[in-house]
Parts: sequence; C-alpha cells; structure tokens
Amino acid sequence: MNIIFISPNYPEDRWRYIHALRGLGVNVLGIGDADESYFPHGLKGCLSDYYKVDDLHDYDAVYRAVSYLAYKHGRPDGIESLNDYWATLEASLRRDFNVVGFDVDYARRVFDKNAVFDAVRGAGVRVMRRGEDGEPVLPEGSRIIRCCGMVNRYGKVTGAAAYEFSDLPELIVKRKELLSFFSLPARECDTPDAGLMETALKVVDAVRLRGGFFNLTFAVGKEMILCDASFLPPEEYFADVLACTGSSDVCHLWAADKIGMNMDYHILPETTVFVTRRFDRSYRYSHDRIMSKLDPVIRRQGRCYTGTDITGDYFYIFKADNAAKARELIKFIQVDYSDNTPVAQFPPLRAVDRSQLRQTAIREQSSFEARRLLSRKVEEKIHHSSAYEEAKTMAGTASAPK
Repeated sequence: MNIIFISPNYPEDRWRYIHALRGLGVNVLGIGDADESYFPHGLKGCLSDYYKVDDLHDYDAVYRAVSYLAYKHGRPDGIESLNDYWATLEASLRRDFNVVGFDVDYARRVFDKNAVFDAVRGAGVRVMRRGEDGEPVLPEGSRIIRCCGMVNRYGKVTGAAAYEFSDLPELIVKRKELLSFFSLPARECDTPDAGLMETALKVVDAVRLRGGFFNLTFAVGKEMILCDASFLPPEEYFADVLACTGSSDVCHLWAADKIGMNMDYHILPETTVFVTRRFDRSYRYSHDRIMSKLDPVIRRQGRCYTGTDITGDYFYIFKADNAAKARELIKFIQVDYSDNTPVAQFPPLRAVDRSQLRQTAIREQSSFEARRLLSRKVEEKIHHSSAYEEAKTMAGTASAPK
C-alpha cells in the first residue's frame, strides 16, 4: 500500500503519523520543497522515498512528482498532508490521480473558519463573538472546555475526550499565563440546555466531517458557546495527553483508519493532567520537590515542545484521582513563592508494590506482542493484495534490461 505525504517535514510533529503508517506496513512516499538534511530526526528513515520540488505552489511540478513516484512504486492508495494549507492541493491531486479521499469542496468547507462557523450557526450552535478590540466576549464564570476526538471515513466518532483549560489558549499566549488542563467526563460539562458531546456531534455533522480529527473549544456556563473549531491533528503536546488519557495513541488510530482497520479509543478512569511552568518566574516548590511528591503518578515531564508558545518552558503530565485532586496538584506546581494561599498537604509516598509493577510489565509486554502480531498480519495482507502484485510486476518491468 502506497501513501504519498505532502510536506512531511512540517509541522515537525507530523513524523509521528508517518511513523505510525510505516509501522502498519504502509509504503510512505514524501513530496516537499525542503532538503532532507533539514528533516526532524524522527522523520528520517520513515519515508521509503522522497521527491524534492522547488515550490509546492507549482501544481505542475507536484503533479510530475506524483507521476514519478507512481511509476517507481506503483499507484498511490492515498495522498495526505495533515495540513490545512495544502488541503486543496492534496484534494486536487486525488481528483487527477483518481485516489480515494476528500475533494476540493470538502477542503474549502472544513478548513475555512468562516464556512465552518456559518455551518455551525445553521445547526443551532452558538458561536463566540468578539468585541471591538478583537478580544473574545464570554459570559462571566464560563469554564473553557475542549472536546477532542476522531471521526472515521464513514463519519462515525471513534473516540472523544473532554478537558477543562485554565483559559482560552489564545489568551494564555497573549498574556503569557501558565497553561494547565485536565481530563474529565463529558457529562460533567453539560449545561441545563445542552450536553457537551451532543453539541460536539452537532458541529461534526454540520461540517460533514469524514476521516479526520476534531478539536472544539467551548465556553461552558449557563449556556454552551463554541469558541474555536479545528479539524486538524491535535498539537504535539495534546497528542501526548490524549495517549495518556485513553487506550490508544491518536497517531495509530489515524493510521489504522487509513488502511481500513477498526480501532476505538476508550477513556481510562483516572484524570490526566497537563501543567506547565515558565523559566522567567519563581515558584514556591522546586522541581525536585514536585518530583518527590508526584513521582508515582508522573507519566511524562521535560522541556516543552518546540514551535508552541502556549506550553511555556517545562511541562508535567501526570494522573490524579479526580478533578478536585487535579486542581490541587496544579496549584502545588504553579504556585508562586510570594503567594501565601494555603496549598494542600499531600501524604507521603506509598511503598512501591513490586508485584503490581511486575503484573503491569507483563500486561505491557502482552500488549506489545499483540501489536507486533497485528502488524505482521497487516503486512501479509498487503503482500497478498492485487495492488502489491501489480506494483511488483511494474517494478520488475521497469528494471528489466532493454
């Protein structure tokens, strides 16, 4: 199976989706205007072939690149970019090469914010308005909730999770505030007049989304107001949080859908928390103190992701028992040294249960073996397909001496 990826090096985190495709036995071919020497480290080795063009805006040059890769590797089964800027380009290439996927009209409907908000208003969902200064106008006391999920090629939602943010992401960036958010059951975000998941599904249905992601930000108070809508993959830091929140990595969910496999995303019972710090501020508790208190529940921590102003300088991803405990832990990490507000005192660390750790390791190993077996079965299926035989025949013809 061949999938052509447009501009595989940008954004930088797209290599994770290419890596997921490659792990399922897909032959991923890249077309871009960047030199391979500038590729992110994770991307190197994931592409079977790469064709560099001078300008991706030159449709004729990109068309010739697809033709060359099709001649060399066989007919493409998919053309992707996961980038709204190139959505029209990839849709045009699908049309000209008769490849399954969304068309130009779909690209304009889903990746144009004005078209999205018009469709959403028509579905009866309230949309945030802005003041004369461009600032968002939200009802006082509103909670900022983001609903993230995936829709398969048939329009069915295969998984969704809800998170409560400390503020609107755009305001966090503008004011250089500290970002924090945590997962919570969607039912806890419902208003008397609307449910979060029901409203999210209204938005998804209004734009007629097929085979992609949705990231919907709401202001939830006495009523539910849509603040932002994106149908691109979640940011790199958010993808990591989603992986800790649910049963599957979103990159593998997307890759599985592309080759026709069914994978669902199940929410785990614990609350997942994401907290950041900035190096230009001082805090009451040191990093070592935080790690000594939270070590049993920390999932990931380190320097923040490149290219994202919102995430500050250092992040922590960890688990909490519930939303109340999540708020306590967020305050524990972000409280300023001059803040005299009491911070909850946490109990000392419990002794490590070695038998439980061993059982967890056994389960993780079993999961790894199951994924490896699934990958092998997919590869065998591809090798026995007519498309594979056709590509092998064409390759043999092309390499035969004349």
